[in-house]
Amino acid sequence: MHTSRLLLFLFLLAGTLAFTEADAQRGPRGKRPAVRRAEKIHARRVIRRTAAVIVVAQKKVKENKVYTGNLARSVAHQRYARRLYLQGRYLRAMHHSRRARQLAILAIKANNGTETADMTYNKEDEEIMNADPVSDKELDTELDKEMPNQSAKDEDFVDAVLTEIDISDLE
Repeated sequence: MHTSRLLLFLFLLAGTLAFTEADAQRGPRGKRPAVRRAEKIHARRVIRRTAAVIVVAQKKVKENKVYTGNLARSVAHQRYARRLYLQGRYLRAMHHSRRARQLAILAIKANNGTETADMTYNKEDEEIMNADPVSDKELDTELDKEMPNQSAKDEDFVDAVLTEIDISDLE
């Protein structure tokens, strides 16, 4: 009787360890490390390209002085995207950076600029974001909750050095 309990205990322990090991091989939301690495690479690319679009928007707003608030919101979303990236929340970072780019392009257009081909998304990046879509309203609400003290005035960003909108090579 004692031996059968011991064997049952060992089988249960072995099964538990096997499931724990399988879960350890996956990251958040059950993704394998290779998928997370791919997301990291894509998120980095989206954030870096959006940062360049925001700089163009800043120049256009400074040049033409049409203040819509879109530049300020763009910077806020991008800063939050960077924070999410550094926390390892790559897909969410991509979505906030996408929203930042949309707002920056709106600021560019409002200031007599045009959207150029280099402001579009890489096909792979777009596929990743479209696989798990998030509404702009949801992103805006999340930003307001997480970063409530962000300025909504474009004027505050026209001459500012835009910090924390890009990912450095060390991050």
